[in-house]
Amino acid sequence: MFAKTVSLCTAHSWKTTPLRTNFVILIRSVADRPRAIESTAKEKESYQYYNAFSQESNLAMRRVGLIDLAKSKLYDAQSFYDEFSGMSEVKMAQDKVIKIQDQLQLVQERRRHILLELMLVRKQLQDIHIELQNTTRGEQRYVELIKQEFGVIGREKEKNDIFQIIDQEERELFSHLTAAVKTSHEKERTQANNVKYWSIIASGIGVLLGIVATMTNNYFRNTQFEAIRKMAEESNAKLLVVEQKLTATEATLAKMNVEWSRYLTAKLVAEQRQLPRAQLESWGNYLRRHAVRFVRYFIPKA
Repeated sequence: MFAKTVSLCTAHSWKTTPLRTNFVILIRSVADRPRAIESTAKEKESYQYYNAFSQESNLAMRRVGLIDLAKSKLYDAQSFYDEFSGMSEVKMAQDKVIKIQDQLQLVQERRRHILLELMLVRKQLQDIHIELQNTTRGEQRYVELIKQEFGVIGREKEKNDIFQIIDQEERELFSHLTAAVKTSHEKERTQANNVKYWSIIASGIGVLLGIVATMTNNYFRNTQFEAIRKMAEESNAKLLVVEQKLTATEATLAKMNVEWSRYLTAKLVAEQRQLPRAQLESWGNYLRRHAVRFVRYFIPKA
């Protein structure tokens, strides 16, 4: 109902106010709003299906991009090597030789074709001459044969001129081919010499770098060995000093021990001298104190 009302309003406004286009566009946009909502819903549904494979497609695209980048880098490196070593000039010379060979083959085919046509024309002219010899001059056939002879002679001259032109072109192409082959061989020799010289230079540079690296390594090893040797000497000197100190300490302790033992002995002797002497016990007292033991020893119990 709303769509119909809007369509009527748009039609009425279009008829009554042809200059007020903004009003018409506004009403039409309001009328198309449900369609826009439906289209956005469909796009969301399709986007849900699309997101299922988005990660895999992104990974595939990244792999393809990396492969293309690697190929382009390899192609650039190969192009630089060809340009540096002179291989590009050799390839250009070889392409020129191949191009001239193709042109020469075409010209040879044309020359053979023209030669065949020339041979056919000459054969036809020979047949006409034979027929003229067998025909009398007063006959109509003789006149026709003379006309045919003039036509065939013109064609023979034309074919012969074309053959001469093609033959000259073939010779020129052959000379160009010879020069191109010679140039290609010179380029190949130059490229081989360049590669040989650069390989010798690279080998020399590699040997020099190896010598420098070996010398540097030996220098660092010798430096480390000297540092370790100095540290060992310093450690040995410190150990000797510590050993001397320990020996002196042991001697001092031994001397102190001897002096302490002497001191204790002298002190003990002095203490013993200061103590009063005990009185000696007589045998009578001893026997009186131990009379019971003697009795028990000699008179056993019953």
